[in-house]
Amino acid sequence: MPFEHEFTLWLLYFFAYAFVGWLWESGYVSFQKRKWVNSGFLNGPIIPVYGFSMVTVLAIIEPFENNLLILYFASAIVITVIEYITSWGMEMLFHARWWDYSKVPLNINGRVALPISAFWGLGVVVIVKFVHPFVARGVNWFDGHYGIYAAIFCLAAAMFDFGFTLANALAFGAATKRIGDTIEAKKLELHEKLDESRDWLEAYRKDAEARTHLPQLNAVQRRLLKSFPNLKLRDTHTTAHDIEDLMNLLRKKK
Repeated sequence: MPFEHEFTLWLLYFFAYAFVGWLWESGYVSFQKRKWVNSGFLNGPIIPVYGFSMVTVLAIIEPFENNLLILYFASAIVITVIEYITSWGMEMLFHARWWDYSKVPLNINGRVALPISAFWGLGVVVIVKFVHPFVARGVNWFDGHYGIYAAIFCLAAAMFDFGFTLANALAFGAATKRIGDTIEAKKLELHEKLDESRDWLEAYRKDAEARTHLPQLNAVQRRLLKSFPNLKLRDTHTTAHDIEDLMNLLRKKK
């Protein structure tokens, strides 16, 4: 197979599974929150870690795709390694833990956990055996009609989205720290006034003047808060849930 054609196919597989992963993640989080949530890190409808995972698995297990045992364990190991590296890398870069398995038994530093890995292994077996034929049909259709242009278009759109999201995410840690410090200051103020029975959020709700001086998050940063329900921020003791509540209050009071 010519290199250009092979490159196009693998790139299209990457975006196809990044989209499938986005549908799965967004559907799961939306079900939990009872409203639609874009659960991806990027703004567009892809989650790259799913694309990387499936492309890697497909490349490695191709000789063993008919051996369900090897397929299962190889898939679970590959995806677990990718998930751990991705979690560590994103935490180092953005000062936030975007998902956390600390409460799941047999976890490693809260980044991966044996039950989750077992689920991924089973999920990949199902995908390879039942979903992949349909994905392959779609990829071959795009390849046959648009060739490398389809791959280049998807890559260009994803790179633009990544650059835009990265610029906002890099400022996300500093912005949430400022908001977290403000919330902690309000809690301390209520404590010193012996008014701990009064909720800090209620205090802001009734104080329009105080709200005008609060730090803000932009639309992308607010979406990131909503997209990751188990987000843990490294630079503030305030929970992401508290920050999201305050941002929702500011939006309602505008």
